[in-house]
Amino acid sequence: MNQERPNEAIAKQIVERVMGIQLEHADTHGGVDYISTDGTVALEVTAVTDGEKQGARAALSRSKAKGSPTRLQGCWLVFASDTQERMKTFVQRVQPAIAELEFAGETFFDDQPAGVHVFEGGELSHIYRPLLEAGVERATHVPHPGGPEDPEHVHRLLVSTGSGGSVSGSDESLDRLMEELNEKTDNATKLRASAAEQRHLFVWLNDDTWYNIARPLSSEAPPFGANEGWGLPTTKPQLDSAITHLWVVHARSLLGWLWDGERWRELRDL
Repeated sequence: MNQERPNEAIAKQIVERVMGIQLEHADTHGGVDYISTDGTVALEVTAVTDGEKQGARAALSRSKAKGSPTRLQGCWLVFASDTQERMKTFVQRVQPAIAELEFAGETFFDDQPAGVHVFEGGELSHIYRPLLEAGVERATHVPHPGGPEDPEHVHRLLVSTGSGGSVSGSDESLDRLMEELNEKTDNATKLRASAAEQRHLFVWLNDDTWYNIARPLSSEAPPFGANEGWGLPTTKPQLDSAITHLWVVHARSLLGWLWDGERWRELRDL
């Protein structure tokens, strides 16, 4: 029998709790992951993720652990692409440039106007150039709640990475997700072979999922307060007929959606 994976076991617990049923591990030799005790519900668990992103995030973690001897006057929230090279030295290259930005009295960086500034030979070009070369898209000074008198606090870079392009809202993110799932034909094949009345596909998203797919569920609210177009999808997912129910859950935030064949339902406090 194939071994039950941790993400499969957690998905099983979520489905059992939400639906009030009991599932048993059924993947003996490549079949569907779970079957309910009465045989009416089948559950297959999968994940949509990007191996390249996983490697970049691991490299960034090593860079964070190494740190930088350059001290900052405040914390900075830094947004950068996770598909670039040299992530293993990201903090070591960016933190000194951010310190120079502070010294110049700046509290914000945006790569588009910065690129124009460098092209025109502006006075801050020597600061903007290494940030642009490091792939920083935006950087914002974040005041520390404890104030400058807090001796225990060490100011640092709070790095948020993402890739995959932008989307206008949850419906577009759902479309991108469907494109990925429709290429994973084995999920539908296993569910169809189960012959269960209800055939559930549980999809894990995580911080290695393309940003244009994961964004609606990666945090409580979309960045910058842009709430219009986000929340539950308003369109029907284009699923293989073998799939009657679709679960989409982000592994870190544990926020999710459930399509029951007729409507979407929001999942929280999982």
